[in-house]
Amino acid sequence: MPELGYAGLSENWMLKTLGHRHWRLIANAAGQQHASFKDRSGNDVYAAFCALSVDCPGLFLADLDDSLETVSTLYRVSRARLASLHVLKLKGEPIASVCLVSTFVSRMVVGENASVARVDFAGLPALPALPADLEFPHLAARLARSGADRHLGLRMSQAEDNDPDLIYETSPSLDFNRAGLVYFPSFVAAAERAASNRFGKMAHQYVLRRRDVLFFGNLDLNEPVAVRIADWVDTGQKVKTSLLLTGVNERRVCEVFCEYGKIN
Repeated sequence: MPELGYAGLSENWMLKTLGHRHWRLIANAAGQQHASFKDRSGNDVYAAFCALSVDCPGLFLADLDDSLETVSTLYRVSRARLASLHVLKLKGEPIASVCLVSTFVSRMVVGENASVARVDFAGLPALPALPADLEFPHLAARLARSGADRHLGLRMSQAEDNDPDLIYETSPSLDFNRAGLVYFPSFVAAAERAASNRFGKMAHQYVLRRRDVLFFGNLDLNEPVAVRIADWVDTGQKVKTSLLLTGVNERRVCEVFCEYGKIN
């Protein structure tokens, strides 16, 4: 039951579980029993997620007493970035594919999550190179560098001019992990709340088909996140939307691109 949501497998549970698996894959590659990393100066270094892509044509197929199989592989994207690919199967058939991309970060100012920045971390052995058909990690890097406006055909650039559609008040006990950072599924959950509010009473008639997320930063304790719907395209059977999440002083935290399909 904890693995399920209203319409099948819970995306929130899935992301938390695969996030943990991603960390374990890195620890195993580094020959560590515990996923604890430090730089040459002894400072804590974290494998923070900078992007994710969920392709989930069949999450709604999962039900009570089903057995879920997950196949996970860790790849090197660049010197600083790693990617894991997770294929979820029911009865041998894929129902979702999730790509998680991480980079190593550290706090530049002690106790300030807004100061988190990328750092060089050379404590990993050789890993398999990214397969040619796994394009998202490189695409995510290009979008983060050059701008994601028009990704999946959705606008993003004008979002900052809109009033927030949702103010999500973060909770230390619900949203932050032991590293003191907002764990990435909480940002996805905040975006999903804003989308559900826009759907209104029709929300239960739509299921997630795809979600791409770019992460740019984190939040300090008790810092709220503002969610703005940048674009909303409804074709009747499918809805696509883009959302911008910002912290204090309009600091960009993440961009979310979603596609939902109507349940017939």
